[in-house]
Amino acid sequence: MKRITILSFLICASAMAATLQEDEFFSEGVHLGESVISTTGTEMTLLDEATNVALISKEQIEEKNYKNVEDILKDNPNVNIVYSKNGPVIDMRGSGDAALSNVKVLLDGVAINPLNAFNKSLSINSIPVSNIERIEIAPGGGAVLYGNGVSGGVVNIITKDNTKNGGYVESDYSSYNSKRVAAGGNYNINDKLSFGVNYSGQNNHGYRKEEKLSNDFIDGNLVYKLSDAHKFKLEGSRFVENEKDTDGASKIILEEDRKAPGKVYSDTKFTRESIIGKYEFTPNKTFNLFTTIYNNKIENDGVSTDYSKSKPTVSTEDIKENTTGVLLKSVVNYEKGSLIVGLDTIESDYKGKSLSAKSGKSSNHYKKDIISPYVLNRYNLTEKLEFTLGYRYEWAKYDLKTKDSKGSTQSKIDDGNRAYEGVISYKYRDTGNVFFRYEKGYMSPTPGQMTDKVDGLLSFNNVQAETSDTFEIGIKDYILDNTFASLSFFKINKDKEISKTKIDNDNITWNNINKTTRDGIELNIENYFGNLTLTEGITYINAVQDGGSNDGDRLEEVPRVKLNIGANYKFTTKLDGTVTYLYVGDKIAQGIKNKSYNTVDLALRYKVTPDFTVKAGINNIFDEHYNLVEKKDIARPAPGRNFFMGAKLTF
Repeated sequence: MKRITILSFLICASAMAATLQEDEFFSEGVHLGESVISTTGTEMTLLDEATNVALISKEQIEEKNYKNVEDILKDNPNVNIVYSKNGPVIDMRGSGDAALSNVKVLLDGVAINPLNAFNKSLSINSIPVSNIERIEIAPGGGAVLYGNGVSGGVVNIITKDNTKNGGYVESDYSSYNSKRVAAGGNYNINDKLSFGVNYSGQNNHGYRKEEKLSNDFIDGNLVYKLSDAHKFKLEGSRFVENEKDTDGASKIILEEDRKAPGKVYSDTKFTRESIIGKYEFTPNKTFNLFTTIYNNKIENDGVSTDYSKSKPTVSTEDIKENTTGVLLKSVVNYEKGSLIVGLDTIESDYKGKSLSAKSGKSSNHYKKDIISPYVLNRYNLTEKLEFTLGYRYEWAKYDLKTKDSKGSTQSKIDDGNRAYEGVISYKYRDTGNVFFRYEKGYMSPTPGQMTDKVDGLLSFNNVQAETSDTFEIGIKDYILDNTFASLSFFKINKDKEISKTKIDNDNITWNNINKTTRDGIELNIENYFGNLTLTEGITYINAVQDGGSNDGDRLEEVPRVKLNIGANYKFTTKLDGTVTYLYVGDKIAQGIKNKSYNTVDLALRYKVTPDFTVKAGINNIFDEHYNLVEKKDIARPAPGRNFFMGAKLTF
């Protein structure tokens, strides 16, 4: 009943506020439709961009005091978080349990998706919230600009530019003895040279018994502006996390104790190091050349102990992955539009060693090299009508080696894939835009998807690249001058979708299923009523197999409905509060129907002085009981009601 009351209040507030006079509509700040985004290749406002891009600003992040990227994205209706042994994975447009390979995550424009999936391999929570300027979410595409594995979409996490002198110190304390501190600053040595340093550390005991996590992040950047035409930037970061975890517990036990541990205990150390060099050449207003050179290193050492049997068994995992890339992109602006021409060259090297009680020792050494040119042209046919056409080709070279108790095997494969897109956008009035988009994309298999494991023994399979056809029609506009709305209808048809069959950790096989289809609707609204800002978003997705013996079966880890409603109210110039409501519909996971759930969160923020802010709040106010992961007899419960408080000082 309380949940219905909260939801009714938010809906009624939207309706009643619509009766306000026009001069009361707008509060200070940039409204959603006017926000500038860059994920789609060039800087454009959300209103003018011919795709359903969503934006999460640093102001929104600070309003609710999110503790990690996972929590930020959960509050966006376009994103579904899938929980697996690979950690929290970002899913969009029905990618489901294949989301790690179908949604590309960028950090300042550089992809951080791993070559091969493994425990905590993406680690989206390794990016400190205190260092984020904004997050741009582009559902359903981007294959021409970003290449392989974007049928679900692209998420670009953009960190703070740190171009002004100053710094900050902040600290949070929350339930489960969770502590977080962060500090950083930037200093301009002169009008050409500046540097910045940031640190973030966290330590907590987790919601369940036997859970403990600690991590440290540090980064530094150096910016040198030689002239108006030449700008250099060097960034480096290191993230280290130690985690003690436990798997799902018996559902019977969880009925008595939601915090009960499972039977398998794991101890993992994860390290990610990154160095990025960027050069921007802008000789005039019509030409830009962007050069990015980067290296990402990931190491993961894990030990798991299984107490489910009379005699405990131990398994280990030792993984190292190294990716080096050079990204070239030029943008030419001409009288009728803009032309983007780019080239990506990426080399990835993955080495993995594992030990299991059943199959003994095994090792993998995977290499994948990519060369991929692309071109994208935006052309204004008239002042109101724009046409976009793009094409990309990818040459990929695999060198795969495995070794286990039966011996060694090797496979060398050359592969080629292409992507193209066409968009028609019509600006029917100054504040309104309607568009139609078609995209042909691809997802080349990861080395792990090309390797089966049967009774712990490794062998290569014949899995091929999957392809996708995306059709989308959308409209964006301001309604009654105080409401920005974005509505999209989409259909994604996939051929040869890559699917996994897992019996246990020693029996995992991959194959191409015939066809799948995803039909959906996305609606996002933001209302401005003086001191009150409301956000509403709903996504509906029907993701099913198309044809064959499983025709019409729902795809796993895809909820049909997700609803987010939020309200931020500025009580005074110093005090504001945020209430958010989340509903996630039922889904199929591991053959089991997971029930729907809904939560309500509350956050308050008080600016004691212009430089000092305190904050506090309650998450999951009504202590909703739901599971992050659920199988037939076991489940991994989500946290119940929890609290937080914190403070931030800027200088």
